[in-house]
Amino acid sequence: MQKILTLKQLIEKEYLIVCSLLDIDRFISFCKERSINTSKQQLEQFERLRIFFPIARIARPKVKEKIEYLNNRKEYRIIGILNDGEEWTGEIKERYAGFSFEKKYAEEWMENGFLWDPATHDYEEWKPVYDVDGRQCVESYYSMFQCYSLYNLIRITRSESHAEWWCNYNKEKLQKVAEDISEWAREVIEVCKKTGIRGETSSLVCQVLSNRFYPKTQSDRRTISVSTSIFNRDWDWHKYCHDWDSKSVLKEMSISIDELKDLQQIVSMDAQNADPLKHWYELVKFVSIEEKKQLKGNALLAQTFYSMEEMMRLFYEDISGKKLDSPSEGMRFKLESYYGKGVTKNNLKYLEFLANRYHLNPRPRLILFVEGNGEEEQLPRLSEKLFGCSFPNLGIEVRNLKGIGGFTGEEQSNRYGALEKFIDYFHDKETIVFIILDNEGQAKRISTKLLEATSKSHPKRRVTKAEYLLLWKETIEFDNFTDIEIARAMTELGKKTYIFREAEISDSRNQWRRIRKADYLSILFKEKIIRDLNKRDLLGKLFDLIIDNEKKEFSIGGEPNRSVCKVVKQIIELASLNHQPCRLASWEKNQESGYFGDIKQEK
Repeated sequence: MQKILTLKQLIEKEYLIVCSLLDIDRFISFCKERSINTSKQQLEQFERLRIFFPIARIARPKVKEKIEYLNNRKEYRIIGILNDGEEWTGEIKERYAGFSFEKKYAEEWMENGFLWDPATHDYEEWKPVYDVDGRQCVESYYSMFQCYSLYNLIRITRSESHAEWWCNYNKEKLQKVAEDISEWAREVIEVCKKTGIRGETSSLVCQVLSNRFYPKTQSDRRTISVSTSIFNRDWDWHKYCHDWDSKSVLKEMSISIDELKDLQQIVSMDAQNADPLKHWYELVKFVSIEEKKQLKGNALLAQTFYSMEEMMRLFYEDISGKKLDSPSEGMRFKLESYYGKGVTKNNLKYLEFLANRYHLNPRPRLILFVEGNGEEEQLPRLSEKLFGCSFPNLGIEVRNLKGIGGFTGEEQSNRYGALEKFIDYFHDKETIVFIILDNEGQAKRISTKLLEATSKSHPKRRVTKAEYLLLWKETIEFDNFTDIEIARAMTELGKKTYIFREAEISDSRNQWRRIRKADYLSILFKEKIIRDLNKRDLLGKLFDLIIDNEKKEFSIGGEPNRSVCKVVKQIIELASLNHQPCRLASWEKNQESGYFGDIKQEK
């Protein structure tokens, strides 16, 4: 590894706090989780060949502890460490010293020769030495970012063999192949020794930058995660960031700003090449940190590489004030030119457009306001049974006004104004608001008022348009069902204790037309059956007539006959065609098109 900083400098500058070094077992596990299949034998061989080294190695010294036995020597307690030259007549117990990369502790070990950089020493065979408790006494430590250079090293030192060819080789051919492989291997190792391994410098640069920038890479674009070892719990990341001097650190590493840029671009390219999810890079950036950790193999490896390139990208920006392209910039398009100016700087807007692009936005495409419980249940049912379309799957949300007063409001109330604001807000968000009401009370007057209202979000258009506001000529029952159909449904609800006649329903209809307030069907039902009419159940019975006689509901051309079926079909088509914008330009075009509200005529 190109030593841009020595081990002594890494310890002195405390560059091992956020991303502490990993012992061999943890480093191997870290690599294998990322589809880098290495082993102790391979790592030792690379060190033997002098081409890939741990960052640090320790040899634990033995320490003598003063102890006092208890309970007839069944237990003991440690009194303290027996220092050199100290007199002690009691019992002692020897053990290997514990170790951490805490600055003061590590510097003392280095001064006493217990901690060193293996690259600066001659190779020594890895012979595990263990104490009586099974603790390894000689240990090596790697930076997690060395997985990048190891990944590149394994790729160039790996050779494949194919059984379909080897099975036909004779001894002479096998000998020739073996000689060729041996020659190739010597050349590869020689090149590694002379030119180094791709990623060596980047690995160490990222270790240096990790305290400052690694937490920023552990993010879902909304929050970051800062963690340290148990030995650095009092360390303050925010203070560290405040005191950080990028230009001094760059000078300390003896690399130029252009070299830093080149390193970032190479790691970024390697991350994309390794990433099976590269086309979803933008989306994955918004995924929670814990969920990203659940990725496997190359997908997890790419996340590590992305964190490396991002640290160098942030470092470059800190020094130069200029931004380098993120991996997504070079994959398909320039983000800002695609989404629109300023969109990617606004996480909410960016995520909204991104979710729309992948059809993941849970916001409804259409909100349907209905007047009562019956409509709330039966319109989605009719859609599914008659047209085979589920409202939730289409992105249609049904909201119940709980009666006409929920739309018009009571006198001195502001329900109408609240609904107008609701529609204006959701039309700005490109969700169509569709309203179905019985034609009674103040519904007609208030509907007219709503159609004349000017959008607060887009003053050049109205809040809504007539296409999205349906007033039945009378009521949903009277507009869509004959007197005889209503009579049969009410008879069934009364469990045939009274047979309602067509003429009675016709009379109720005529009375409603004169006053348009009282519910004459309920009055009739209670008069004859001596209990209240459940309008919800009545509408269910009436819709049963439609669903049970599906073929009769459509004309020869396939168009529905009843008004309610036509309306449901219209709602389905509106929701299906309301494609959510994934670019600022598309959103602006939609808002100015009159699609969500009629364009006001200039006077």
